[in-house]
Order: sequence, then structure tokens, then C-alpha cells
Amino acid sequence: MRTRILSLVLVTAIGTVNNSWAQAPGIIDPVQPIAVQQYLCTLNTGKTMADLAEAQQGRHAAAEASGYNGFSVQLTPRYASTPFDVIWLDLLPFDQVADTAQWWDDNAQEELASIFEVLSCQASLNASMLMYRSDAILQDDDHAFLTWNWCTSLDGVSPEAHAAGRAAFVQRLSDANVRAAYSVMFPNFGVRTNNRLGDFAQIMVYPDWAALAGAHEYWATGGWRARAEYERTFAQCTGQNVYDVTVFNRPHTPWFE
Repeated sequence: MRTRILSLVLVTAIGTVNNSWAQAPGIIDPVQPIAVQQYLCTLNTGKTMADLAEAQQGRHAAAEASGYNGFSVQLTPRYASTPFDVIWLDLLPFDQVADTAQWWDDNAQEELASIFEVLSCQASLNASMLMYRSDAILQDDDHAFLTWNWCTSLDGVSPEAHAAGRAAFVQRLSDANVRAAYSVMFPNFGVRTNNRLGDFAQIMVYPDWAALAGAHEYWATGGWRARAEYERTFAQCTGQNVYDVTVFNRPHTPWFE
């Protein structure tokens, strides 16, 4: 289970980091972008999650055979307003993307085709950055959650202002020793308005129900003021969806260290 939670940290867009660089507890500095292949999927007519689990066996076998060195994660809605039944995120360092994608193109088309008989997906290639990670998220637990919130910049707000706002938010997470990880994801290839929903997505990973419930209580008992100020000053956001997380694959070499 420790392996699973370690993998979940990477769902939030792990950068290639060294903990000794952190400016304060939990803060990741410097931050490096990671490539994220995103699949937003719906079950085809007559298909079920059981059909999907069966179809995925070939993909899992291909990943093992190839020595796939990324994180593959499945998200399913828990508290969410979304048309999608399943979301997949595949995370890799940029210097491994080309060789990995070429291998799958050359060797695993049948395995992928069996999955897409069950699902219809919108695919995109994004970039994501981990900015905060509590050590508590590495502890053993039997469940984890991910929240996803798309935001669109207000007119006149510069990238530098956004960076400063995120840094202040991360500092507050660190000061409070929040049991979570925080990252920001930016869309790139294959993105359209119906699968982007904003300029960037803010993502949190919580290791268990206690952490998620604590965040819920914080927003309800005063944190909403900070949220309102953020939307008045920086960006308008869609609101957070909550997903259950299942990890399919983790790196066999620790590119996150």
C-alpha cells in the first residue's frame, strides 16, 4: 500500500525533484514540468467497468513487457459534475516521452484497440508541475482522493502575478502542514474547449478520508474567504471535482528523485 500512495503523489504531476531543495516543509523547489497524457473517457453503449477491467489486462501486460517507466493512473468520479466515466493520466519525464510513445505505436496496437472497443476517449498532451507535497502523503493508507479544479485567468493578470499567488498558497499549505500534494496542470496538444474548461487546472491529492474531510471543513469554516479573494483577484474556477484514484503502473527507475 505504501507503493500505491507513493504513486498517487505522482498523479499530481511529480517533477524531477530533490527534497533537499525545498525552501520549507513540503515545498518543492525548483519545480520541473512533466508530460501528462490525459484521456477523458466514457463507456461505450452496453459496456461496463467490468468489461474495461478485462480489456485492460493486455495493456498491463504490454506495460510490463516494455519496462514502461511512467505512472499510469485511473480516476473515477466520487463527487463530480462530469460527463466522463473514467479519466486516465500517464505521466513521464519529457526526455522519455518520444521513445515510450514509439514503442507503444510499434508493439501494442492490438492491446490498445481492445480498450477502445470499451471506451471512447478524448486525448490530450499536457504539462504539469508539483509544487507541494506533505511527507504524510507517503504514509501507508488504504485510500486516496484527487480534486481537480479548472481555472481561467482574469483579464490583466500576468503570469508573474499567478506565480506569486501560487507561491503564497503553497507557503500557507506548508505553514499548516497540510496532508496533501498540490500541482498545477497546463493544457497543450489536443485541447479543445470541451475538454479544457480553463487556462490551467489546480490538482490536490489527499491520502485518506481524514485529509479530504479536513479540507472540506477548512473551506466551509473560513477558507471560503481565501477562495473568494482568489476568484476576485486572479482567476474564475469551475469548482472542485473529487475522484477516487487507482494506480496501474509506477516507474521502475525513480525519475522523481
